[in-house]
Amino acid sequence: MEGTHETEIGMRENMLYEASVSGNTESLRKLIEEDRLTLSRSSLTCFDENPLHIVAMQGHLDFAKALVTLKKDLVSDLDSKGRSPLHLASANGYIEIVKVLLMVNPNVCLVRDEDRRTPLHVAAMKGRVDVVSQLVQARPEVAKFKLDRGQTVLHLCVAYNRLEVLKLLISFSTVEDTWVNDKLDNGNTILHIATNLKQVETIRYLLQETAVEVNAANGNGITALDIIEHMPIRDLKAVEISKLLMQAGGHIGHQLRDHGKILASQPPSLVNGTLKPPTKKDDWLHRKRDGLLISATVIAGMVYQSGISPPDGLKSNVKSNLDTITTMSPYFLGFQIPNTRAFWIANTTTFVASLTIMLLLVSGLTLKNRIVRWTLLFAMWVTITTLVITYSTLMAANWAELMLWPYFNARDIVIVIWVYLCLGLTFIVFLVHTCRCIIWIIRKVCKCINRRNTNEIEGGHRQGQVQV
Repeated sequence: MEGTHETEIGMRENMLYEASVSGNTESLRKLIEEDRLTLSRSSLTCFDENPLHIVAMQGHLDFAKALVTLKKDLVSDLDSKGRSPLHLASANGYIEIVKVLLMVNPNVCLVRDEDRRTPLHVAAMKGRVDVVSQLVQARPEVAKFKLDRGQTVLHLCVAYNRLEVLKLLISFSTVEDTWVNDKLDNGNTILHIATNLKQVETIRYLLQETAVEVNAANGNGITALDIIEHMPIRDLKAVEISKLLMQAGGHIGHQLRDHGKILASQPPSLVNGTLKPPTKKDDWLHRKRDGLLISATVIAGMVYQSGISPPDGLKSNVKSNLDTITTMSPYFLGFQIPNTRAFWIANTTTFVASLTIMLLLVSGLTLKNRIVRWTLLFAMWVTITTLVITYSTLMAANWAELMLWPYFNARDIVIVIWVYLCLGLTFIVFLVHTCRCIIWIIRKVCKCINRRNTNEIEGGHRQGQVQV
């Protein structure tokens, strides 16, 4: 008899579950007429959710009204993940069910799930504008609840790109409210997050319609303009965001100033645990890195193209002139073939040197290191020198008579002098920097030797004191 009774109860629970899924209010009415404890027993079933949880997920408004009329306590019940029916209705955007639940118990919108999120948080993440409005009006204080990492609902709106919800929430705040400048545990504001995600419209709204601090720095001293200026890829969105921030008075590393002027164009670095502002030299190197990389890439592509498809003058000159060697100067054959060989050597060297520059710039090595800078300078010097030689050989291959002094005119002399002046200038620059690098290495070696001698002397003194 007892087993039969338990079987009947189990059947009613299954029927209640099926009625909740389908939203069949007539089945619910019959179940209650047969056993008035059906809803009370639903809290003891093996299902993770009560019938109101299921209805909130399915959106059955009439069934939800019938449930809360029969048993109001279902509104505050939590499922296995700590979610109330209001969490589920808010996430799915069932505004009418949300209103019904709030009328029964407005305080349920303050309940947090296992991730410490309230119904307002999940509604904002899903972009449910109407639901957010109802929840904030029911309990305004819920808008200021924070998650574990200091996230406010505004941070969630930006992280999930819910601009309309963000506008609605900010419209509820007062003029004196600094809510938009609340920071995460790492110091990032909503402007930092929007900049990192390249949300142009969100940034434009924040700068024009709110009291957001454009120069707010996070825990690493980085502003929003720092983030956009140091992105590896500068697309149209990045350019637009940079323009908006600068128009609003944004600065790079705004807290690092020299006599009231901003020096830094890159995030500050930590040296021995203290914040070290970047120098003007570091700033120059950082700004020139992109230009050098583009130049090296263009040169590599140019010499690669000339390598696989040499100019017509170079390909045909030797062959055509071999046929007419009897009518040309005896110097011609001896000049053309070495000239062609010089082109291939110089062109290949230029290609390898430009690839070396690209490798140094993208490898992540700091340009502050003198050895890295000298290596980069050497590669640049080789690239420029061999590029000039490559052009000179091409010019000579097409105009062999330029190398024969009896046929020179004033224009030819100027061209030749200019080529050699360029080569001489690059050699002088390279020589000066090489001397500076050698002097720096000598100083480092001398300093190490002096430090070693000093340590040996101090060690001898200590040993003498111990013996005494």
